[in-house]
Amino acid sequence: MMNKHVRNVMLEAREKSYGLAAFTVQNAEMIKTVLNVSKELAVPVLLMFGQKPLQHLDMKVLVNIARTYEDIYEIPVYLHLDHSRNLDQIQKAIEEGFDSVMYDGSALSWEDNIANTRRVVAMAQVKDVVVEAEIGKIAGVEDDIQVRENEAYLTTPEEAKEFTELTGTDWLAVSIGTAHGWYHETPKLDYTRIEAIRAAVNIPLVMHGGSGLSDDAIRQAIKAGITKINVDTELRRAFMSGVADSLSLNQVLEDFVSHIKVGEEKLAQTVREKLMLFGTGVNFAR
Repeated sequence: MMNKHVRNVMLEAREKSYGLAAFTVQNAEMIKTVLNVSKELAVPVLLMFGQKPLQHLDMKVLVNIARTYEDIYEIPVYLHLDHSRNLDQIQKAIEEGFDSVMYDGSALSWEDNIANTRRVVAMAQVKDVVVEAEIGKIAGVEDDIQVRENEAYLTTPEEAKEFTELTGTDWLAVSIGTAHGWYHETPKLDYTRIEAIRAAVNIPLVMHGGSGLSDDAIRQAIKAGITKINVDTELRRAFMSGVADSLSLNQVLEDFVSHIKVGEEKLAQTVREKLMLFGTGVNFAR
């Protein structure tokens, strides 16, 4: 697998209409498991660090773990900072060697979101780091960020075009009917809206809230124009349900490694399924 810049990896996926997975990882075990599957299938993934893991472990520690596995597995590892509203944190991520960063100014006014995103783009360009920004409000809870359903609103093609032109962001997270967290009822994704936004902008589109969507919904979203798909909740559920299953069969709490291994196996299966579903495992040019 060639070590391409993440910008080029994403543009290639957009051009060939397959999805690129961004997997939120919480600890060393999840990092190792996701990268092991990436090596096994010889396809790229983005290791995504949200705000809660960064409260638990120092950013430098997580980066060092990921880069160590990059050396061991001899594969390119792409690090992505997710949902940051803190410019100092973004600057630190850039300095620590992240490949891409997301500035989430969706809770701000239109003008402030544009102004801050422009600042982040300028900061990132110094190190050739890719920037993801967001317009529209995606419902649900992501780490400590909560958007109620009655506060969420969908992205319009006109907004997407203007925002992209004014900020220079590389990727755009759009609100198209998904939600963060786990779905309690079937979401209604607006595929026509995705198609219109894709036609309006010339950059990859990002779909947050990829956990729990039906396979058909994801395929249709990719076909309509989504490139980067974020998966978080489903990975945590897979890992922890594996640990829980192991504990139900073997209640020896001291048998730590065995319990963790079952969690890793269940997580690995979920990661494989997502990579094949998104089309990365079939279409990526190795």
